[in-house]
Amino acid sequence: MAINKKNSVMVLATTFADKGDWTVEQQFVLQMGSSYLLAHGIGTPLKKDPTTEITVAQDGQYNIFVRTKNWTKYWSDGPTPGIFQVLIDGKADATNFGTGDKLWHFQKGGKVSLKKGKHTIALHDLTGFDGRCDAIVLTTEENLCGDSLEEYFALREKLLGKNTPKDKGTYDFVVVGGGISGMCASLAAARLGLKVALIQDRYVLGGNNSSEVRVGLGGQINVDPYPSLGYLLNEIGPDHIGNARGAHHYQDDKKLRVIQAEKNISLFLGYTVVEVEKDGTKIKSVVAQEATKQTRIKISGTYFSDCTGDAHLGAMAGAECRMGREARSEFGERLAPEKADDFTMGVSIEWYCEDWNTPCDFPDSLDWGLRLDEYTVEPVHRANWYWEVGIRDDQIADAEKIRDYGMYVAYSTFSYCKNRYSKKEDWVCTHLTWVSHVSGKRESRRIVGDYILREQDLTRPIAHEDGTCTTTWRIDQHYPMEKNSKDYPGEEWMSYGVLTPIDFYALPYRCFYSKDVTNMFMAGRNISVTHIALGSTRVMRTCGLIGEVVGMAAKVCFDHEAMPRDVYEKYFEDLKVLMRKGTGRTDVPYTQFYHQIDRTGHQAEDR
Repeated sequence: MAINKKNSVMVLATTFADKGDWTVEQQFVLQMGSSYLLAHGIGTPLKKDPTTEITVAQDGQYNIFVRTKNWTKYWSDGPTPGIFQVLIDGKADATNFGTGDKLWHFQKGGKVSLKKGKHTIALHDLTGFDGRCDAIVLTTEENLCGDSLEEYFALREKLLGKNTPKDKGTYDFVVVGGGISGMCASLAAARLGLKVALIQDRYVLGGNNSSEVRVGLGGQINVDPYPSLGYLLNEIGPDHIGNARGAHHYQDDKKLRVIQAEKNISLFLGYTVVEVEKDGTKIKSVVAQEATKQTRIKISGTYFSDCTGDAHLGAMAGAECRMGREARSEFGERLAPEKADDFTMGVSIEWYCEDWNTPCDFPDSLDWGLRLDEYTVEPVHRANWYWEVGIRDDQIADAEKIRDYGMYVAYSTFSYCKNRYSKKEDWVCTHLTWVSHVSGKRESRRIVGDYILREQDLTRPIAHEDGTCTTTWRIDQHYPMEKNSKDYPGEEWMSYGVLTPIDFYALPYRCFYSKDVTNMFMAGRNISVTHIALGSTRVMRTCGLIGEVVGMAAKVCFDHEAMPRDVYEKYFEDLKVLMRKGTGRTDVPYTQFYHQIDRTGHQAEDR
């Protein structure tokens, strides 16, 4: 008999009525198909179990299948710490889930005898080391589907029904991505009178500058040729400097208040755009999936902006994208490699520990962790920008693996310092306080516009007639630290920065819209630049300026019933007028004095 609703029950972990102490993880929906629950206990088993109620259609002996993965198996053959149990009606199945393959799959547990009617399911974390559960299937069948995304989606539709999106209306401007660039694009357009939808795949705004990632803002604002650009970012930017600080440093509430105060912005938090509908070369609408209930919505629009960082919207819409390094011969860039390759700047997983008055233990990671010794360990209390992983991986396809390796290094480092370090007595009262489970990305896909910014644009510099906001950061390229690469070939986790000075440079407007998708802008680190030029344009204050300009350009398009390219070809003077005025308030305290100068060369723990 085939699997059906009578002999099988499926429940998604994020839809549990009570999620306990587990965390909803939605970073990797486009890679593995779903949001899921993560037991992010930082080495301490979570106390409160997620629980929910299910209804069984008929009596029977039910096999337990759990969609999960063994997240440490990429680097260790030892027993993984990311394990948990499934409890049915309060009784735990004997299987430790999370011990199977390194890829997402349905791990088979034991059997349970169930009567027709209601039953409870719970997840019980055993270690606090990031066990993960996407879905549970109870079935009288002995086998389930395969592990491909197509088979998984077909099973979900068969047991849960078709996930038809609910129409949420049509907007003048749809911004996908609620980081600094997306916020500024939305605010600028809204203040100029456009009806804006802002879609953010997390429940927190700010991207890398949120309390989830904790990277400080870099770069300058309010500089020539349009010094009014940047007051908008000052309204949402935190008042404090620093990476990997306490959550309050990043002032998530301040960002949210400013967005919610704009009557022209409709905010959709926790929604990942998963589908794009086009009409010819234009985007017509997007479908987005919510992270907890996993329901879907449809949002239509006249203009769109990809502010996702990863260029997810552009890629789904068929825009030409680049990833990796261009060959030196393509653009004549001095800093480019001889041959093109897939190398990117990596991801930082921020973490910190604190010295308290109370001693504490931390599990010894010897069986499963990174192999460290007195010469390879970095005995610091705070990760910083140069703790960088994934440089040789695919920043899109391998996104979860890269994030996991960052956590793996953090746990292994702290465990070594607590349990094996020659000066471990200094760590007796040191507590691992926070480890981010959200990737702090520097680079992935870049969308190709009508102009691709190059190294020599910045270093000569070459002025363009469509200059807009200004990039002020030096060309900041990261490379694997030689000693770390030698000790951990192919799995580096330390980097160094190479800085190339530039004069302040006005970015061409042609870098801010797709050459292929005619009604789509982009703002942030996914604009039309080479890998080398990205080293200057990617810092968040600059990304915020780009967002503000894009919001203004959307207004110019709306007024003239034009497309983004038309602003360059016909209406650039209109954009200049708006850039001279800016859209930010000048009657609020100005706090953006910190971290304006690139200090990448200083590999200090505290900066």
